[in-house]
Amino acid sequence: MTKTKLTVENVPDITLCARDLFHIETDMKVPAFSTRSPHVPDRDPDYLFDQQTTLAILAGFAFNR
Repeated sequence: MTKTKLTVENVPDITLCARDLFHIETDMKVPAFSTRSPHVPDRDPDYLFDQQTTLAILAGFAFNR
């Protein structure tokens, strides 16, 4: 496994509302990147998020599980 050195450039630097980002019913706040980088994919406005799956993934990131 390759170790990643955590620097200001490669860690999320803002918090956004998951409801606004993913159009799901939740009050969860999620870490995000404020600027584009190779690690941030392009947005696909036609993609629909499954609420249960998205919440499970976000909870994993938020609570390190």
